[in-house]
Amino acid sequence: MEPKSNGTVTRKLLIDIGNTNLKWCWLEGGVLSELKLKPHQQGASPDLPQRCWGDEKRPDAVFVANVATPILNKQIAGWIQENWALTPNFLVSEAEAFGVRNAYHKPEQLGVDRWLTLIAVRHRYSVPACIVDSGTAITIDVIQEDGQHLGGLILPGFELMRGALLKNTHIPRVQPIKSTFDLLGRDTESAVASACLNSAAALVERVLHSVAGKLGMHPVVLITGSDAALLSSALTIPTQLQWDLVMSGLSVVAMGKS
Repeated sequence: MEPKSNGTVTRKLLIDIGNTNLKWCWLEGGVLSELKLKPHQQGASPDLPQRCWGDEKRPDAVFVANVATPILNKQIAGWIQENWALTPNFLVSEAEAFGVRNAYHKPEQLGVDRWLTLIAVRHRYSVPACIVDSGTAITIDVIQEDGQHLGGLILPGFELMRGALLKNTHIPRVQPIKSTFDLLGRDTESAVASACLNSAAALVERVLHSVAGKLGMHPVVLITGSDAALLSSALTIPTQLQWDLVMSGLSVVAMGKS
């Protein structure tokens, strides 16, 4: 439990703003509530905070991780100040904190969502790991057992890859990628889908092959994000699906663990 000075249990709001969805959980007594989400349009909905938390009672603190437009920070901060008289904590990536050492020369340039997954893995597993977040973008990060981040990669997500082809070529419009395909497509739809899916899968496997020698072992592969199951289905290596890594990292920060 995480008591306040008067003996009551703290209640904190944890907010994860990705490129497509705003997600949130309540952290009460060290326990996370069920994840909730609402799509956002890059700050085009000023009533978004009211729709998310208008019926909620005032928390003790608010922690926000935002990789989308900064406009959302302003909207959320204004609503929280007006309705709850609180100043939210907007998290940024650091050079070193919570047992993790950031590999970036400019630590703040590492997406805060990636930073929080590193913190979550460090506290939950403490083993060498390759973290793959498959959503609007796909990110790959490797962390050593001692918490040293080795760096990472960023590539477009499946729908961004597909959309780029449709926008910049005369390929007929094809359906969104929903399942795995044979490697070689026999129509345009399957050819596009297989290329997008297998290019990401191949990059993940190349990263694992490259870092295995440095780590002295193959890292655990943890996949998160909205397309985690789809990407995992295309890999030829063992993986673990972890849907809540960003929220888990947020909870570590919110509870002040180090």
